[in-house]
Amino acid sequence: MKISNKQKMINRKKIIGVAVDIMVDHGFKSATMRAIAKEAEFGDATIYNYFPTKEAILFAYYEEKLNECIENLKKVEKFNEFTFHEQLQTFFDIQLEIFLPDREFIELSFKRIFFSLSQNYIQLEPIRKLFETIIDDFFKAAIEVNEIPEQMFQTIIYQLLWDYYIGVIIFWLNDKSEMFADTGVLVDKTLDLFCSLLKAGTVNKVFDIGSYLFKSHVLSRLEGFKRRVDTLKSIKREFMGN
Repeated sequence: MKISNKQKMINRKKIIGVAVDIMVDHGFKSATMRAIAKEAEFGDATIYNYFPTKEAILFAYYEEKLNECIENLKKVEKFNEFTFHEQLQTFFDIQLEIFLPDREFIELSFKRIFFSLSQNYIQLEPIRKLFETIIDDFFKAAIEVNEIPEQMFQTIIYQLLWDYYIGVIIFWLNDKSEMFADTGVLVDKTLDLFCSLLKAGTVNKVFDIGSYLFKSHVLSRLEGFKRRVDTLKSIKREFMGN
């Protein structure tokens, strides 16, 4: 019997939810696909129609929560009128709020998938791309209203924000303050500094300086090296000719 796409999404979410509970209760290694399928009330073979491995369920969880964050952002009243800083701040606040009920699972799984980059790069890529899509929307909106100037090497900035995203979650997982207040302060202050630098064009200026230094020093040295190589080749040709 063929099932609808809507039912597939419901089944997928159910499997993820069951897997989270089992991994928290029994640990990642003890959480077998058979145990997850049984608890979710699926056949042993059926679960593989949704996920090839239990590791794939981990990645699906984080992608699902990022999509959930997007849906929650859409529900924020007049979010499109927020400043660039406020949009970034709201994104991080909502993402951590979504993670909160599953904090034990985050502690168990986060480093496993986000810090094994060589092993998990392909599976992690859809999550990173989804994150960049969110950030790109914020940037485009801010640039459109002249809140920040267009940024050189924007993809590098997105990569830095991705690293920042990972760092914030790690800090939150280790935050022992009441209601994770220290994480809130960290995000607020660091985003304030980041947005101020973007507005002032500091990032572009740094890239300009770096580009100048590279051209005036590195490339000039390479040119000098090339001239010396050419001279040596010329001497060798003359020697061989004699």
